[in-house]
Amino acid sequence: MSGRFRHCALILALAMASVLPTPAAAAPERDFAKKMNEALTQAAAAFGDAGVQAVALRNGRVLWSGTRGAAINEPRQPVTEGTMFAYASLSKLMLTTFVLHQVEQGALALDKPISAYVGDEVAGSRVVNLRMLLTHTSGYPDLYSDPATAPLFPPSAKYDPNRPYTFEQLKAGIREPVEPGARFAYSNTGYIVLGHVLTRTTGGDHGLRRAYQHFLQRAGTRQTPMTEHLVTMDRSPQALHRFAHGYSRQEDGSLQDFFTAYGAKGIPTDLYGLPFTDGALAGTALGAGLVLDAVFARGNLLRPDTVRRMTTPSPQSAANPDGDRTYGMGTSRTKSGGRTWQGHGGSYIGFTSMAGTDMARGVTIAVVVNRFQSQHPAETIWRKLTEVA
Repeated sequence: MSGRFRHCALILALAMASVLPTPAAAAPERDFAKKMNEALTQAAAAFGDAGVQAVALRNGRVLWSGTRGAAINEPRQPVTEGTMFAYASLSKLMLTTFVLHQVEQGALALDKPISAYVGDEVAGSRVVNLRMLLTHTSGYPDLYSDPATAPLFPPSAKYDPNRPYTFEQLKAGIREPVEPGARFAYSNTGYIVLGHVLTRTTGGDHGLRRAYQHFLQRAGTRQTPMTEHLVTMDRSPQALHRFAHGYSRQEDGSLQDFFTAYGAKGIPTDLYGLPFTDGALAGTALGAGLVLDAVFARGNLLRPDTVRRMTTPSPQSAANPDGDRTYGMGTSRTKSGGRTWQGHGGSYIGFTSMAGTDMARGVTIAVVVNRFQSQHPAETIWRKLTEVA
């Protein structure tokens, strides 16, 4: 072998040695995966054959992922890593990152009344601002219980899962805010108003979906590009073929399939997507995990000072005696496994979700489950995984 080829071979050998794990490095990874698999199996067993996806990441690298249970019960289809779930209110954190990016770019202002963007077409627009919407301090009453809009949703006999919703339909239940800015009160209505602001400033529903998906590409990695197979707002036929059905535990112990109970011919139109920006997104555990990892660990989506403002509890939440005292803008802190995690949970008919990042270590864990019941399956499983991670 010539000197030139010996030199090239040496370089190749050194390069391979630098990227391939040594047996000593691989052993802890196998041990970690074993413990996470055991924790997932143990925690998920409490929810029967519920479909579960879970993932742990660190600085863009997948440390572990696991699936369990059925995406659809009859005929049974197992959950895969590509199965999609509704994120419900976990979407609030994911949408907030886009809003704050728009603020960074000067397209939006946190403390300007939203009338600057929507005029007087929304109640309270001259006194409510984006900061209030993001921190749940806007004071908007709940539109889902308002007589004008409650019949549009299950279990009302007027509910139609195949009818597209519009903001105009929901606007009938958006009433004048009560003491805006005065106190923390978790508000789905506020986030629906927030979504309307975004559609006005990005060019309508299609403009918002396109702008958000373009922004989200920055959360992907070279190994895992961010696509609509991981996170989406669209209820497309392609998404339907990959979607888990959502199951809710009834009082008699039976499970109700949200996709069949009300005669849906596709994905129920209130499950996610516009105008429901209180729960706009669906996707995989990996998709949600990558977004949190990009925000809180890699810093790919927001500037460090913006993340600090986002994660700082608002004065109103800190003073709240009855609820979350740690809520910032679209995210809150929680203690689990002896560590502090920054994230969000979610639940809507048939689905629960939970994701959080230990910012001190750059570790993110995300869990999605197609089961809705009082124990909040996704959070229960997530907490068990944080004890191992």
